[in-house]
Amino acid sequence: MTWYVTVGEADPRAAEGLQDIETAVRSVPNGESEFFVVEPVPDSEDSFVQASVWTEGIALGTSYVAEVRMPSGDGFRQWRLRTKRFEDIESAVLAYMDGEAPSGAPWVDVTDEFTDS
Repeated sequence: MTWYVTVGEADPRAAEGLQDIETAVRSVPNGESEFFVVEPVPDSEDSFVQASVWTEGIALGTSYVAEVRMPSGDGFRQWRLRTKRFEDIESAVLAYMDGEAPSGAPWVDVTDEFTDS
């Protein structure tokens, strides 16, 4: 499967493999970019994983927010995670690429924020 990555303000591009995706993902905690998106179709509204810097500061340190959207039935499900542990986001990207929805207490289902129901 071809995956597309977007880093910062760049246009989506086809990833050249898992290492390329990992480099794009790591651009956020490395300070090279403020966000990344990984998706099977460029600019998809149906399926993606993305993360960005949520807060920065000396007192609080750096925090991140990540979202995963996956098709479900006639629509989609979307989950959000706010964390200081970027490793949680990295593992979610790999799970997403394997077709697995995020799981565990820190992930919150936020689908209702994006649907009429």
